[in-house]
Amino acid sequence: LNLMKIMVPFYSHGATAAAVLAVALALVAPASSALVSFFDQPHPRSSFIAKSLLVVGSVIQPSSVNAFVSDASSSKSYSPSSSAASMSRGDSSNIDKTTVVYQPLSVSVSGVDVPVAAWHPTALKDSTTATTLQPLDSYQHRISVQKIGKKLAGWNFIPSFANRNFSLKPGAQNYNLRVVTPTQQQQQLPSSPVVILSHGYLGSRFDLYPLAEALASEGFLVLSPEYPESLADSFDATIIDPSSGEIQTIIDRDMITNQLLLTLKQTWKVTPTSFGIVGHSLGCGTAERSGDDSWIRVCLAGFPSSRGKGSKCLFVGSTNDGAVSVNRALSVLSDNNYVSLEEDRIRTMMAEGRQLPTLPPKASLIFTGADAPNHISFLSEETNDAMVDFLSPLLPVARSLKIPVLDFDLYQLSRDSRACGDVVVPLVVGYLKQTMNM
Repeated sequence: LNLMKIMVPFYSHGATAAAVLAVALALVAPASSALVSFFDQPHPRSSFIAKSLLVVGSVIQPSSVNAFVSDASSSKSYSPSSSAASMSRGDSSNIDKTTVVYQPLSVSVSGVDVPVAAWHPTALKDSTTATTLQPLDSYQHRISVQKIGKKLAGWNFIPSFANRNFSLKPGAQNYNLRVVTPTQQQQQLPSSPVVILSHGYLGSRFDLYPLAEALASEGFLVLSPEYPESLADSFDATIIDPSSGEIQTIIDRDMITNQLLLTLKQTWKVTPTSFGIVGHSLGCGTAERSGDDSWIRVCLAGFPSSRGKGSKCLFVGSTNDGAVSVNRALSVLSDNNYVSLEEDRIRTMMAEGRQLPTLPPKASLIFTGADAPNHISFLSEETNDAMVDFLSPLLPVARSLKIPVLDFDLYQLSRDSRACGDVVVPLVVGYLKQTMNM
Protein backbone atom coordinates (compact mmCIF):
# COMPACT_ATOMS: atom_id res chain seq x y z
CA LEU A 1 0.00 0.00 0.00
CA ASN A 2 2.85 2.38 0.79
CA LEU A 3 4.42 1.66 -2.58
CA MET A 4 1.07 2.28 -4.25
CA LYS A 5 0.81 5.64 -2.49
CA ILE A 6 4.22 6.54 -3.86
CA MET A 7 3.50 5.40 -7.39
CA VAL A 8 -0.14 6.51 -7.85
CA PRO A 9 0.65 10.22 -8.47
CA PHE A 10 2.73 9.18 -11.48
CA TYR A 11 -0.17 7.24 -12.99
CA SER A 12 -2.82 9.93 -12.71
CA HIS A 13 -3.86 9.50 -16.34
CA GLY A 14 -6.40 6.78 -15.74
CA ALA A 15 -4.11 4.02 -14.43
CA THR A 16 -5.80 1.56 -12.09
CA ALA A 17 -4.57 0.50 -8.68
CA ALA A 18 -4.03 -2.99 -10.06
CA ALA A 19 -1.68 -1.66 -12.72
CA VAL A 20 0.23 0.31 -10.13
CA LEU A 21 0.60 -2.78 -7.95
CA ALA A 22 1.84 -4.74 -10.95
CA VAL A 23 4.46 -2.06 -11.55
CA ALA A 24 5.52 -2.22 -7.91
CA LEU A 25 5.81 -6.01 -8.05
CA ALA A 26 7.82 -5.71 -11.24
CA LEU A 27 10.46 -3.91 -9.23
CA VAL A 28 11.02 -6.97 -7.08
CA ALA A 29 10.92 -9.95 -9.44
CA PRO A 30 13.82 -8.94 -11.72
CA ALA A 31 16.17 -8.71 -8.75
CA SER A 32 15.80 -12.40 -8.04
CA SER A 33 15.90 -13.44 -11.68
CA ALA A 34 19.06 -11.39 -12.25
CA LEU A 35 20.76 -13.09 -9.32
CA VAL A 36 19.69 -16.55 -10.42
CA SER A 37 20.79 -15.77 -13.97
CA PHE A 38 24.21 -14.67 -12.75
CA PHE A 39 24.71 -17.86 -10.81
CA ASP A 40 22.99 -20.10 -13.34
CA GLN A 41 24.79 -23.38 -13.82
CA PRO A 42 23.62 -26.81 -15.02
CA HIS A 43 22.16 -28.71 -12.11
CA PRO A 44 24.20 -31.79 -11.14
CA ARG A 45 22.50 -35.12 -11.63
CA SER A 46 20.33 -36.13 -8.73
CA SER A 47 22.45 -39.21 -8.03
CA PHE A 48 25.59 -37.07 -7.83
CA ILE A 49 23.83 -34.64 -5.46
CA ALA A 50 22.89 -37.51 -3.19
CA LYS A 51 26.44 -38.84 -3.23
CA SER A 52 27.94 -35.39 -2.66
CA LEU A 53 25.63 -34.72 0.26
CA LEU A 54 26.99 -37.78 1.97
CA VAL A 55 30.54 -36.50 1.50
CA VAL A 56 30.18 -32.75 1.94
CA GLY A 57 27.24 -32.41 4.28
CA SER A 58 27.78 -35.39 6.54
CA VAL A 59 28.51 -35.12 10.24
CA ILE A 60 30.92 -37.18 12.29
CA GLN A 61 30.02 -39.86 14.82
CA PRO A 62 29.37 -38.53 18.34
CA SER A 63 32.22 -40.60 19.73
CA SER A 64 34.79 -38.88 17.52
CA VAL A 65 37.00 -36.14 18.97
CA ASN A 66 37.71 -34.77 15.50
CA ALA A 67 36.06 -31.46 14.63
CA PHE A 68 35.92 -32.30 10.93
CA VAL A 69 34.93 -35.11 8.60
CA SER A 70 37.52 -36.87 6.49
CA ASP A 71 38.64 -35.45 3.15
CA ALA A 72 36.47 -36.87 0.39
CA SER A 73 39.42 -37.50 -1.90
CA SER A 74 41.71 -39.36 0.50
CA SER A 75 41.90 -41.27 3.74
CA LYS A 76 43.28 -38.26 5.59
CA SER A 77 41.34 -36.73 8.43
CA TYR A 78 41.85 -33.37 10.09
CA SER A 79 42.24 -33.24 13.85
CA PRO A 80 42.82 -30.24 16.09
CA SER A 81 46.54 -29.73 16.58
CA SER A 82 47.98 -29.58 20.08
CA SER A 83 48.94 -25.93 19.62
CA ALA A 84 45.63 -24.81 18.15
CA ALA A 85 44.19 -23.55 21.41
CA SER A 86 46.85 -20.86 21.61
CA MET A 87 46.73 -19.44 18.09
CA SER A 88 49.50 -17.09 17.08
CA ARG A 89 48.44 -13.50 17.55
CA GLY A 90 51.45 -11.83 15.96
CA ASP A 91 51.59 -8.10 16.65
CA SER A 92 47.87 -7.95 17.46
CA SER A 93 48.50 -8.80 21.12
CA ASN A 94 49.03 -5.11 21.88
CA ILE A 95 45.85 -4.02 20.09
CA ASP A 96 43.00 -2.56 22.15
CA LYS A 97 40.28 -5.11 21.34
CA THR A 98 37.53 -3.17 23.06
CA THR A 99 37.56 -0.28 20.58
CA VAL A 100 37.66 -0.04 16.78
CA VAL A 101 37.79 2.94 14.43
CA TYR A 102 35.32 3.55 11.61
CA GLN A 103 36.13 5.92 8.77
CA PRO A 104 33.87 6.80 5.80
CA LEU A 105 36.28 7.00 2.86
CA SER A 106 36.00 7.04 -0.92
CA VAL A 107 38.01 6.17 -4.01
CA SER A 108 37.87 7.90 -7.39
CA VAL A 109 36.95 5.57 -10.25
CA SER A 110 36.91 7.27 -13.66
CA GLY A 111 36.27 10.56 -11.90
CA VAL A 112 33.41 9.19 -9.80
CA ASP A 113 33.66 9.08 -6.00
CA VAL A 114 32.79 5.59 -4.78
CA PRO A 115 32.11 5.27 -1.02
CA VAL A 116 34.24 2.87 1.01
CA ALA A 117 33.48 1.98 4.63
CA ALA A 118 36.69 1.33 6.59
CA TRP A 119 37.20 -0.26 9.99
CA HIS A 120 40.53 -0.76 11.71
CA PRO A 121 41.99 -1.15 15.20
CA THR A 122 42.72 1.84 17.35
CA ALA A 123 46.27 2.80 18.20
CA LEU A 124 48.27 0.53 20.48
CA LYS A 125 47.24 0.39 24.11
CA ASP A 126 50.09 2.66 25.24
CA SER A 127 49.39 5.32 22.58
CA THR A 128 47.72 8.68 23.24
CA THR A 129 46.26 9.17 19.74
CA ALA A 130 42.87 7.89 20.85
CA THR A 131 42.09 11.39 22.20
CA THR A 132 41.37 12.49 18.60
CA LEU A 133 38.51 10.03 18.36
CA GLN A 134 34.87 10.29 19.40
CA PRO A 135 32.12 7.66 19.78
CA LEU A 136 30.26 6.84 16.58
CA ASP A 137 26.53 7.39 16.97
CA SER A 138 25.40 5.45 13.90
CA TYR A 139 26.20 4.29 10.39
CA GLN A 140 24.15 6.21 7.84
CA HIS A 141 22.47 3.67 5.57
CA ARG A 142 20.31 4.54 2.56
CA ILE A 143 17.86 2.54 0.46
CA SER A 144 16.91 4.13 -2.85
CA VAL A 145 13.70 3.34 -4.72
CA GLN A 146 15.12 5.47 -7.51
CA LYS A 147 18.02 3.04 -7.82
CA ILE A 148 15.62 0.08 -8.00
CA GLY A 149 13.71 1.71 -10.81
CA LYS A 150 16.82 2.75 -12.74
CA LYS A 151 18.68 -0.53 -12.23
CA LEU A 152 15.87 -2.96 -12.94
CA ALA A 153 13.37 -1.12 -15.14
CA GLY A 154 15.26 1.81 -16.66
CA TRP A 155 12.89 4.30 -15.05
CA ASN A 156 13.94 7.85 -14.25
CA PHE A 157 10.68 9.28 -12.93
CA ILE A 158 10.61 7.95 -9.36
CA PRO A 159 10.96 10.88 -6.92
CA SER A 160 13.70 11.20 -4.33
CA PHE A 161 11.19 11.36 -1.46
CA ALA A 162 10.57 7.67 -2.05
CA ASN A 163 14.06 6.91 -0.74
CA ARG A 164 14.64 6.05 2.89
CA ASN A 165 17.50 6.78 5.28
CA PHE A 166 18.29 4.53 8.23
CA SER A 167 20.64 4.80 11.20
CA LEU A 168 22.40 1.54 12.00
CA LYS A 169 23.66 0.93 15.51
CA PRO A 170 27.41 0.29 15.86
CA GLY A 171 28.39 -2.74 17.90
CA ALA A 172 24.99 -4.34 17.35
CA GLN A 173 26.41 -7.88 17.38
CA ASN A 174 28.89 -7.20 20.20
CA TYR A 175 27.65 -4.83 22.88
CA ASN A 176 31.05 -4.81 24.58
CA LEU A 177 32.69 -3.27 21.52
CA ARG A 178 33.09 0.49 21.25
CA VAL A 179 33.19 2.06 17.78
CA VAL A 180 34.78 5.48 17.40
CA THR A 181 35.48 7.82 14.49
CA PRO A 182 38.03 10.61 13.88
CA THR A 183 36.83 14.01 15.05
CA GLN A 184 38.15 16.00 12.09
CA GLN A 185 40.40 14.56 9.42
CA GLN A 186 41.14 11.07 8.20
CA GLN A 187 43.34 9.02 10.48
CA GLN A 188 46.26 7.14 8.95
CA LEU A 189 45.23 3.60 8.11
CA PRO A 190 47.41 0.86 9.61
CA SER A 191 49.69 -1.38 7.55
CA SER A 192 48.22 -4.69 8.59
CA PRO A 193 46.37 -7.63 7.06
CA VAL A 194 43.64 -6.23 4.79
CA VAL A 195 40.20 -7.79 4.34
CA ILE A 196 37.82 -6.56 1.62
CA LEU A 197 34.08 -7.10 2.04
CA SER A 198 32.09 -7.60 -1.16
CA HIS A 199 28.34 -7.22 -0.80
CA GLY A 200 25.79 -9.00 -2.95
CA TYR A 201 23.23 -7.93 -5.55
CA LEU A 202 20.99 -5.19 -4.15
CA GLY A 203 23.25 -5.15 -1.10
CA SER A 204 25.08 -2.52 0.89
CA ARG A 205 28.57 -1.73 2.12
CA PHE A 206 27.10 -2.11 5.62
CA ASP A 207 25.66 -5.60 5.05
CA LEU A 208 28.51 -7.28 6.95
CA TYR A 209 29.45 -4.54 9.39
CA PRO A 210 29.33 -6.76 12.53
CA LEU A 211 31.97 -8.94 10.86
CA ALA A 212 33.96 -5.83 9.94
CA GLU A 213 33.91 -4.62 13.54
CA ALA A 214 34.97 -8.02 14.85
CA LEU A 215 37.85 -8.27 12.37
CA ALA A 216 39.04 -4.74 13.17
CA SER A 217 39.10 -5.57 16.87
CA GLU A 218 41.52 -8.39 16.03
CA GLY A 219 43.93 -6.11 14.14
CA PHE A 220 42.63 -6.28 10.56
CA LEU A 221 42.07 -3.31 8.27
CA VAL A 222 38.63 -3.91 6.74
CA LEU A 223 37.45 -2.12 3.58
CA SER A 224 33.90 -2.40 2.27
CA PRO A 225 33.38 -0.59 -1.05
CA GLU A 226 29.98 0.17 -2.50
CA TYR A 227 29.50 -1.68 -5.77
CA PRO A 228 27.24 -0.55 -8.63
CA GLU A 229 24.34 -2.84 -7.62
CA SER A 230 24.05 -1.28 -4.15
CA LEU A 231 20.71 0.26 -3.25
CA ALA A 232 22.35 3.26 -1.60
CA ASP A 233 22.63 4.93 -5.03
CA SER A 234 25.62 7.02 -3.97
CA PHE A 235 26.99 7.24 -7.49
CA ASP A 236 25.99 6.71 -11.10
CA ALA A 237 28.01 3.88 -12.61
CA THR A 238 27.22 4.98 -16.17
CA ILE A 239 29.42 7.84 -17.35
CA ILE A 240 28.07 9.80 -20.33
CA ASP A 241 30.31 11.70 -22.73
CA PRO A 242 29.05 15.31 -22.47
CA SER A 243 29.92 16.11 -26.04
CA SER A 244 28.38 13.11 -27.80
CA GLY A 245 25.81 12.05 -25.23
CA GLU A 246 26.95 8.46 -25.61
CA ILE A 247 28.01 6.08 -22.87
CA GLN A 248 31.69 6.55 -22.22
CA THR A 249 32.30 4.13 -19.34
CA ILE A 250 30.28 1.78 -17.16
CA ILE A 251 31.92 1.31 -13.78
CA ASP A 252 31.91 -2.32 -12.70
CA ARG A 253 32.98 -4.27 -9.63
CA ASP A 254 36.45 -5.10 -10.90
CA MET A 255 37.20 -1.45 -11.65
CA ILE A 256 36.22 -0.48 -8.11
CA THR A 257 38.23 -3.26 -6.46
CA ASN A 258 41.31 -2.52 -8.57
CA GLN A 259 41.14 1.21 -7.85
CA LEU A 260 40.68 0.50 -4.16
CA LEU A 261 43.91 -1.53 -4.14
CA LEU A 262 45.79 1.25 -5.97
CA THR A 263 44.47 3.94 -3.63
CA LEU A 264 45.28 1.80 -0.61
CA LYS A 265 48.96 1.69 -1.51
CA GLN A 266 49.57 4.91 -3.44
CA THR A 267 47.32 7.44 -1.69
CA TRP A 268 46.67 6.01 1.76
CA LYS A 269 50.27 4.73 2.01
CA VAL A 270 49.28 1.35 3.42
CA THR A 271 51.55 -1.66 3.03
CA PRO A 272 49.29 -4.69 3.51
CA THR A 273 50.95 -7.71 5.09
CA SER A 274 48.38 -10.04 3.48
CA PHE A 275 45.00 -9.95 1.74
CA GLY A 276 41.66 -11.57 2.39
CA ILE A 277 38.24 -11.05 0.82
CA VAL A 278 34.77 -12.00 2.05
CA GLY A 279 31.92 -12.17 -0.44
CA HIS A 280 28.20 -12.64 0.07
CA SER A 281 26.03 -13.97 -2.76
CA LEU A 282 27.08 -12.09 -5.93
CA GLY A 283 30.09 -10.91 -3.95
CA CYS A 284 31.46 -14.46 -4.06
CA GLY A 285 32.13 -13.93 -7.75
CA THR A 286 34.04 -10.76 -6.91
CA ALA A 287 36.03 -12.69 -4.32
CA GLU A 288 36.88 -15.34 -6.88
CA ARG A 289 38.15 -12.82 -9.46
CA SER A 290 40.07 -10.55 -7.10
CA GLY A 291 43.73 -11.00 -6.27
CA ASP A 292 45.86 -14.09 -6.78
CA ASP A 293 46.05 -17.49 -5.10
CA SER A 294 47.77 -15.98 -2.06
CA TRP A 295 44.55 -14.16 -1.15
CA ILE A 296 42.37 -15.84 1.48
CA ARG A 297 38.73 -16.13 0.44
CA VAL A 298 35.50 -16.53 2.37
CA CYS A 299 32.30 -17.18 0.39
CA LEU A 300 28.92 -16.81 2.10
CA ALA A 301 25.63 -17.95 0.52
CA GLY A 302 27.05 -18.07 -2.99
CA PHE A 303 29.60 -20.33 -4.61
CA PRO A 304 32.92 -21.58 -3.24
CA SER A 305 36.22 -20.73 -4.86
CA SER A 306 37.50 -23.16 -7.47
CA ARG A 307 41.03 -21.73 -7.63
CA GLY A 308 44.16 -23.88 -7.63
CA LYS A 309 45.40 -26.42 -5.14
CA GLY A 310 47.39 -23.90 -3.11
CA SER A 311 44.50 -21.46 -2.60
CA LYS A 312 42.51 -21.20 0.62
CA CYS A 313 38.78 -20.66 1.03
CA LEU A 314 36.04 -21.04 3.63
CA PHE A 315 32.58 -21.64 2.19
CA VAL A 316 29.43 -21.23 4.29
CA GLY A 317 26.02 -22.09 2.87
CA SER A 318 22.60 -23.29 3.93
CA THR A 319 20.02 -25.78 2.73
CA ASN A 320 17.38 -23.10 3.45
CA ASP A 321 18.91 -20.62 1.00
CA GLY A 322 16.04 -19.78 -1.34
CA ALA A 323 18.06 -17.54 -3.66
CA VAL A 324 21.19 -19.58 -4.41
CA SER A 325 20.70 -23.31 -3.93
CA VAL A 326 23.54 -24.86 -1.97
CA ASN A 327 23.19 -27.95 -4.18
CA ARG A 328 24.89 -25.99 -6.95
CA ALA A 329 28.02 -25.69 -4.83
CA LEU A 330 28.40 -29.40 -4.10
CA SER A 331 30.34 -30.33 -7.22
CA VAL A 332 32.82 -27.47 -6.65
CA LEU A 333 33.30 -28.53 -3.04
CA SER A 334 33.87 -32.14 -4.02
CA ASP A 335 36.12 -31.44 -7.01
CA ASN A 336 38.32 -29.07 -4.99
CA ASN A 337 38.67 -31.25 -1.90
CA TYR A 338 36.89 -29.03 0.60
CA VAL A 339 36.61 -30.51 4.07
CA SER A 340 33.19 -30.31 5.72
CA LEU A 341 32.92 -28.85 9.22
CA GLU A 342 30.43 -30.39 11.61
CA GLU A 343 27.67 -27.89 12.27
CA ASP A 344 26.77 -29.04 15.80
CA ARG A 345 30.38 -29.01 16.98
CA ILE A 346 31.04 -25.56 15.50
CA ARG A 347 27.85 -24.21 17.08
CA THR A 348 28.88 -25.61 20.45
CA MET A 349 32.34 -24.06 20.22
CA MET A 350 30.89 -20.65 19.35
CA ALA A 351 28.23 -20.81 22.08
CA GLU A 352 30.86 -21.69 24.69
CA GLY A 353 33.27 -19.04 23.45
CA ARG A 354 35.98 -21.61 22.74
CA GLN A 355 38.79 -20.95 20.31
CA LEU A 356 38.68 -22.82 17.03
CA PRO A 357 41.06 -25.68 16.39
CA THR A 358 43.24 -25.50 13.31
CA LEU A 359 40.91 -25.37 10.30
CA PRO A 360 41.66 -26.98 6.92
CA PRO A 361 42.79 -24.51 4.24
CA LYS A 362 39.67 -25.39 2.24
CA ALA A 363 36.72 -25.82 4.55
CA SER A 364 32.95 -25.74 4.21
CA LEU A 365 30.10 -25.38 6.67
CA ILE A 366 26.60 -26.13 5.40
CA PHE A 367 23.73 -25.36 7.77
CA THR A 368 20.91 -27.89 7.66
CA GLY A 369 17.54 -28.36 9.32
CA ALA A 370 14.31 -26.42 9.52
CA ASP A 371 15.92 -23.50 11.35
CA ALA A 372 18.91 -23.19 9.02
CA PRO A 373 19.67 -19.63 7.81
CA ASN A 374 18.17 -18.26 4.61
CA HIS A 375 20.01 -16.23 1.98
CA ILE A 376 20.11 -12.95 3.89
CA SER A 377 20.43 -14.35 7.40
CA PHE A 378 24.19 -13.93 6.92
CA LEU A 379 23.82 -10.14 6.79
CA SER A 380 23.61 -7.78 9.74
CA GLU A 381 20.40 -7.65 11.71
CA GLU A 382 20.24 -3.87 11.38
CA THR A 383 20.47 -3.75 7.58
CA ASN A 384 18.05 -6.66 7.20
CA ASP A 385 15.50 -5.06 9.50
CA ALA A 386 15.81 -1.81 7.54
CA MET A 387 15.12 -3.61 4.27
CA VAL A 388 12.26 -5.66 5.67
CA ASP A 389 10.72 -2.49 7.09
CA PHE A 390 11.09 -0.92 3.66
CA LEU A 391 9.59 -3.88 1.80
CA SER A 392 7.02 -4.94 4.41
CA PRO A 393 3.97 -3.61 2.50
CA LEU A 394 4.96 -5.70 -0.50
CA LEU A 395 6.16 -8.94 1.09
CA PRO A 396 2.72 -10.48 1.86
CA VAL A 397 1.64 -9.92 -1.74
CA ALA A 398 4.93 -11.33 -3.03
CA ARG A 399 4.50 -14.43 -0.86
CA SER A 400 0.92 -15.01 -2.05
CA LEU A 401 2.03 -14.72 -5.68
CA LYS A 402 5.16 -16.83 -5.04
CA ILE A 403 7.42 -14.06 -6.29
CA PRO A 404 10.97 -14.56 -4.93
CA VAL A 405 12.43 -11.55 -3.13
CA LEU A 406 15.91 -12.80 -2.25
CA ASP A 407 14.55 -14.44 0.94
CA PHE A 408 13.47 -11.16 2.55
CA ASP A 409 10.03 -12.74 2.91
CA LEU A 410 11.60 -15.66 4.78
CA TYR A 411 13.67 -13.36 6.95
CA GLN A 412 10.58 -11.39 7.90
CA LEU A 413 9.46 -14.57 9.66
CA SER A 414 12.78 -15.96 10.88
CA ARG A 415 14.58 -12.78 12.07
CA ASP A 416 17.67 -14.92 12.63
CA SER A 417 20.56 -12.64 11.62
CA ARG A 418 21.85 -12.40 15.17
CA ALA A 419 21.71 -16.16 15.74
CA CYS A 420 23.44 -16.76 12.41
CA GLY A 421 26.06 -14.12 13.18
CA ASP A 422 26.81 -15.68 16.55
CA VAL A 423 28.18 -18.67 14.63
CA VAL A 424 29.40 -17.22 11.33
CA VAL A 425 31.21 -14.10 12.59
CA PRO A 426 33.57 -15.87 15.03
CA LEU A 427 34.06 -18.71 12.53
CA VAL A 428 35.13 -16.32 9.77
CA VAL A 429 37.29 -14.27 12.14
CA GLY A 430 38.99 -17.41 13.42
CA TYR A 431 39.60 -18.75 9.93
CA LEU A 432 41.09 -15.47 8.68
CA LYS A 433 43.29 -15.16 11.77
CA GLN A 434 44.69 -18.61 11.16
CA THR A 435 45.19 -18.35 7.41
CA MET A 436 46.44 -14.74 7.44
CA ASN A 437 48.88 -15.43 10.29
CA MET A 438 47.38 -13.09 12.87
